[in-house]
Amino acid sequence: YTHVSQESILPLLDNAALAHAYQWASAALLILPQSFLLGATFPLLSAGYLRIAPRQDGEVLGGLYFTNSLGAALGALAATFALLPALGLPGTVMTAGALNILVGLGAWLVSRMAHEGQSASTSTAPPPDAAASSGAPQNSEIRRIGPIMLAATAISGATSFVYEIGWVRMLNQALGSSLHSFELMLTAFILGLAFGGLWIRRRASRIADPIAYVGYAQVFMSIAALLSIPVFTQSFHWVGWIMEGLARTENGYTLFELGTALVSLAVMFPAAFFAGMTLPLFTMALLRAGADERAIGRVYAANTLGSILGVVLMVHTLIPFVGVRLGLTLAALIDALLGLYLLRTLSPARLTTGFVAAAVCMAVTTGISMQLGRVDPLVQAAGVFRTGKARFGENSSVPFLKDGKTATVALYQDTAIQSLSIITNGKPDASLTALDRPPTPDEITMIMLGVMPLAAHPAPKDIAIIGWGSGLSTHTLLGSAIPRSVDTIEIEKVMYDAARAFGLRVARAYKDPRSHVHIDDARTFLSTGSRQYDAILSEPSNPWVSGVANLFTAEFYRFMKRHLKEDGILVQWLHTYEINDSLVSTMLAALVSEFPDTEIYIVNDGDMLIMAPKGKLSTPFGEAPWRETALRAELNRVGLGHPDEIALRRIGSAEVIRQYVKLFSAAIHSDYYPNVALEAPLARYQKQDANFMSNLVVNGLPVLDILDCRKPVRAGAQNVINQGSTFSMKRFWALQVTDAILQGRLSDTFKQNAPPTEISTIHYALSLVRQTASLDTPAQVKEWSAALSTLATFIGALPAEDLQDVWTPTPAWLPASVAKHPVAVALLRVYAATAARDPQAMLDEAESLLAMPEANDLSPASREEIHTISMLGALGTGDNAKALALGNTDPGNLADNLAGIRSYLMAWADSGTPACMARTQRAED
Repeated sequence: YTHVSQESILPLLDNAALAHAYQWASAALLILPQSFLLGATFPLLSAGYLRIAPRQDGEVLGGLYFTNSLGAALGALAATFALLPALGLPGTVMTAGALNILVGLGAWLVSRMAHEGQSASTSTAPPPDAAASSGAPQNSEIRRIGPIMLAATAISGATSFVYEIGWVRMLNQALGSSLHSFELMLTAFILGLAFGGLWIRRRASRIADPIAYVGYAQVFMSIAALLSIPVFTQSFHWVGWIMEGLARTENGYTLFELGTALVSLAVMFPAAFFAGMTLPLFTMALLRAGADERAIGRVYAANTLGSILGVVLMVHTLIPFVGVRLGLTLAALIDALLGLYLLRTLSPARLTTGFVAAAVCMAVTTGISMQLGRVDPLVQAAGVFRTGKARFGENSSVPFLKDGKTATVALYQDTAIQSLSIITNGKPDASLTALDRPPTPDEITMIMLGVMPLAAHPAPKDIAIIGWGSGLSTHTLLGSAIPRSVDTIEIEKVMYDAARAFGLRVARAYKDPRSHVHIDDARTFLSTGSRQYDAILSEPSNPWVSGVANLFTAEFYRFMKRHLKEDGILVQWLHTYEINDSLVSTMLAALVSEFPDTEIYIVNDGDMLIMAPKGKLSTPFGEAPWRETALRAELNRVGLGHPDEIALRRIGSAEVIRQYVKLFSAAIHSDYYPNVALEAPLARYQKQDANFMSNLVVNGLPVLDILDCRKPVRAGAQNVINQGSTFSMKRFWALQVTDAILQGRLSDTFKQNAPPTEISTIHYALSLVRQTASLDTPAQVKEWSAALSTLATFIGALPAEDLQDVWTPTPAWLPASVAKHPVAVALLRVYAATAARDPQAMLDEAESLLAMPEANDLSPASREEIHTISMLGALGTGDNAKALALGNTDPGNLADNLAGIRSYLMAWADSGTPACMARTQRAED
């Protein structure tokens, strides 16, 4: 169905309305048979049970509604927290199907037992509804109240689902919009329904007037729904207290989920409890008035149709026009009016004390809700579920906050740093500062994302961007005269509307006639009209957000590839904060499975970009973007004023990714196995970082230079110090430390820009190395080698020409007595070979040093570094077996600073893939 839809049908429908109509109708048809049968189960169970217990209508209806709803709640929990992680979507659906078969067999056995019991019975009395079932005319009471009851249950169902959507949308801002949070909210709502049914079961025999009872239930449901809004306003503080009291561990996350489940119950359970009473009560009213058992199905159908109407009404009318809070309030008032109508008109038609009290309570509660239900925007936009802080600071404001169909969008202004951020359900999506202020890391990412296709593609005329964000990526692309059309696909229109506040910073995105925004789902939009692009830029939200992870799957990348021209390029954004390497590797595994010739870049400390061509990657960086007048100043401001600035951020090719995937044993991320959506919320809670890829570059050894022919940026390249980029800062520090080694002192520039811990570490190591007069004792060798290793780690990623005065046979910056010591000579030779990227020399010198008796006196950090260099040298010579043997040999007394790097080298060696330098050398030979 998916393949035929995306490949054959949707391309013929170059119209969004037609495309959505086809999707809705065809999907409805796909689930119609099982949904139809599902809808028959509750009425059939109820009717069958009532034939056995005809005078226990309330007990039967309430009890079955309780068990049915309780099963639904447990099913939601089991699916999300047990079945999906273990079996994926196919296995979960098949498990549910198998349970259905077991239920069917059980029903058949019960039926056989019932028939056998009837055969043995001497009673020949017909079922109590036999006369009605046989077609006897309905009495006047049924004709009077029947239509009203059906209309009332439809209205009640509609308001109940307005509540559910409203609560979920509100709580997303306090609890987060992850799949876990949604399922806990859903469970809280269904549990309320279940226990409402249980209440009716236990009291049905004492309910003399079901219509009056359901009238009061409607009013109390209204009151509870109105009070849920002030309760919601307190939920931010409750979540903040929960976050403060728990450790950021896996057990802490379990307790966090339990705490958020309680918050969901506090908001949802009371009103849902009264909603759970209504369907049994409406059915009881009809049955007691003389209706036959067909009334059960009619009430159930009317309630379900009302629920559908409530969803449509809330999403497409109430939220866009009045917002979530007022939409929920209007639904509550409708419930109250319905309840009062039932009390006043039908049961009985007179003004009672209860009626007056209910009306007064409803009016008072409405006032309380309107007064106490207003949320401080600084609280609503703060994202307490991420930070633990229930409110933004005093030097801030929220000039814009609006509910959209899919999310609540806010603009947050930090006056201290003069930044403006756009926030979706409490999660910042983009942040920009004034032009006279230092750029935010987000700006660098969005501008680099826009520049990549301009630099990598010879003529990117038609470009698509998934995700509007601030609009800066679209603005950047349109700074070039090359694109003729830029389609930006954004699912939430309010995001597009809010980003206008960024003004001149994103002006081209709104004013350039080549810019076209499409409020739609990315898969739907790209499918319609057989669209083909020279470049597609994908910068959706974080994959822990419910519904986003399927934009990082193999199926989606396969789909994207079909919508690229033959020389087209995909540029994919992915974050490295609040996630772990295992999850990143599974998404990258999906990407390289469809785009085998791929390059990966680390933009800053939190973002990576993957450039994935449909074919082979040509020269990645043309000069075109830097010749554009409209772009030059913007690129210079964020530290991307020269192609070398992008080259500096390059990690490596697809082979680097494949070995990374192998190291973490990552499966290919799939639509059908949503592990990222299930596991990413825990990584977010624990504030994990996926920094392994970055560490491959900044570990102090030329790992990727040997394995992937990565070219380090030379000292004279044009670049500025960029505080947001680890690579930029590490390179700056390396140059400064190199000068300090040669000159004997740290520069003021280094002291002003480096962290205090780095300054003290380098100062100590530099002083020790330069001032040690002799290496006569093991303790001196250990301390001195540790200091030299510290310096070597800081400068190791620089190219050979920048280090030629440091690693010489007789360095002038070392005391002569130390420079001639055998250990010092051997260490200098190892570092010189490493700086020169000479694999054979690296292997030989490292093995020679480790074989010396004095090597036992080296510090653990130094021994680990030399051992890792020997493995890297073996790979560089093409001897993977040698590298494996070295990795499996423990020379003893090793630190764990490079444990991850050694594991990566072992994974590479085990794969049998020759290092790039080995392949290059063979080609030259």
